[in-house]
This record gives sequence, structure tokens and C-alpha cells, in this order.
Amino acid sequence: MGSWSNEIINLIKANLENVKDRDLRFFRIDEFIRNIERTDSFSEKCPDCLRHKSDILEVIKNIDIAIKVPGKTRREFDCLTGKLSKHMMKEHNFYAPFYYTYLYSFFGIIGGLALGFLGSKLYPSDDWIVLVIGFVIGLITGNFIGINKDRVIRKNKKLM
Repeated sequence: MGSWSNEIINLIKANLENVKDRDLRFFRIDEFIRNIERTDSFSEKCPDCLRHKSDILEVIKNIDIAIKVPGKTRREFDCLTGKLSKHMMKEHNFYAPFYYTYLYSFFGIIGGLALGFLGSKLYPSDDWIVLVIGFVIGLITGNFIGINKDRVIRKNKKLM
């Protein structure tokens, strides 16, 4: 962690001293701070991270107002938090916890329903049973595949 990110984090903590812990969790301040550290560490090699540094400086000037009062500053903060998260995900392979579990479970459900529908057309007397079996098999399969991919992400310490 560089001196730039230390200064920014100390400034954020000083500005948010009197803010409730519930609000800090709701606005994902911890994730924002981790992304600031990552932005600082990747800024030498990544031009997007270098550009995000100036955006971070703009937003943290009024971060206490953004947390306490809805309006333009909060939208700017939310937008920057989303941009940083999306950039870290796409360019630097950091993912939210259980990202692949949810993703593959969803696609497993869709695939299982499709196979269940085809099976219900082959066995019309048991159409609902076959459809439900396809749903369950798709959900379980997608869940296991997603859990394995998430385990690799945790092992590589690439959690958002």
C-alpha cells in the first residue's frame, strides 16, 4: 500500500468519524477503501486506475456529505464505487463473494428447466415431475460448479 492510499484512507476515516456503523456498511465504505488500495497498487501499470485516482480525490472531499445527505454528491460517490468495482472485476479479476455461485446457479436453473421441459414433452404423463427434477438437477449442478470457481478465487485472494 502506497503513501497516496494511506493519506486518502486517513482522510476518509477522519471525515467519517461521526457516521453510524450501519451507514458505513450500507454504503460499502470498507469495499471502497480496499478498492482505493488496489487502485494505488495498480496505477503504475493500469491507465484506468491512474484516471480513477483523480476521481477518488474529487469524491472524498465531500464523502461525509455524500453519506449523510441524499443528492448529487451521493450519486457521484455511488457511481465511483460502482466504476471501481466494475473495473477491478473486469481488468484485475477481483470478484464479489459467491459471484460464480450465484451466476452458475442461475444458468443451471435455466438449463435444468430447458432439459426438464424437453423431458416433460417426452414423458407427458409425468410432465411436472420431470420439469421439477430438471430444475433441481440444474440448480445443484450450477451451484457446485460455482462453488468450485469461488473456491479458486478465495485461494488466489481475489475477493472484492
